Amino acid sequence: MNLLKQFWNWFTTPNADDCYNATPVEVEEEVRSAGSIFGTLCRAVGVKQRDLDSLNAETLFNEWYTGDIDEENIRQSVEEFKALHPAVNAKLAGKL
Repeated sequence: MNLLKQFWNWFTTPNADDCYNATPVEVEEEVRSAGSIFGTLCRAVGVKQRDLDSLNAETLFNEWYTGDIDEENIRQSVEEFKALHPAVNAKLAGKL
């Protein structure tokens, strides 16, 4: 019975050495491009990913945009982008 109890404790009680990891784990930050943020904004207002892909809109926006890469600045620049790209404007009309 004592041997059975030792096995039970061995399986149910974690060993402190097993839980400790001396090697620090580096967490990579997700770096989002202006095009991916633009795509996220478009999908949030109902533009289909299929439409964005057919126009290559995210890549076009990424190549065109030169400002700070944050959601608010990108949202403010969408009107100017739409004026320069009529096909994109047609898909985004009334949505963004």
